[in-house]
Amino acid sequence: VDVTKTSLDDNYSTSDTLTYIVNIANTGTTPLTALTLSDNLGAYTFGTATPVPLDYVTGSIAYYVNGVQQTDPTVTDTDPLTVTGISVPAGGNAQIIYQATTNGFASPVAGGSITNTVTVTGAGLAAPVTDDLTIPAAAEAFLTVEKALSPALVADGDRLTYTFTIRNFGNTPVTTAGDAVIT
Repeated sequence: VDVTKTSLDDNYSTSDTLTYIVNIANTGTTPLTALTLSDNLGAYTFGTATPVPLDYVTGSIAYYVNGVQQTDPTVTDTDPLTVTGISVPAGGNAQIIYQATTNGFASPVAGGSITNTVTVTGAGLAAPVTDDLTIPAAAEAFLTVEKALSPALVADGDRLTYTFTIRNFGNTPVTTAGDAVIT
């Protein structure tokens, strides 16, 4: 049995939805049934805590055997994500596709990343089979603009002052040489 985990996304940003594909290939001559897939959703150790930077998107799971969509398997837990009822025919493969969103534990800084591990267990496997996938944080600016008016009450002929507050919540600076334009 070979397990590979890939993503349709090359990187992530704050509150992004990532799509993962887990491929289970059975090169043996015996079908595998009642397999369980577990994904730690990027859990990592931070002091004595174990933050989890991804949240499973409820109802996003799809299951294919040899390219044919099957009835969705059962999600029995979401932390870690646990999926039961997976079967892989002899000489065949199964794909489990699901989505997860980044949360406040996903490092947004330049150089940040999420590494999550998928594990497949069940009867017919001598030992758990795992694969890791690391996705880096996107290098990007994330700007917000607030506009304020002073004074709040205006009479004819009064002078107005507009104040714009621009904040960058991203991990890349915006410079005068960049493409930022305020109109």
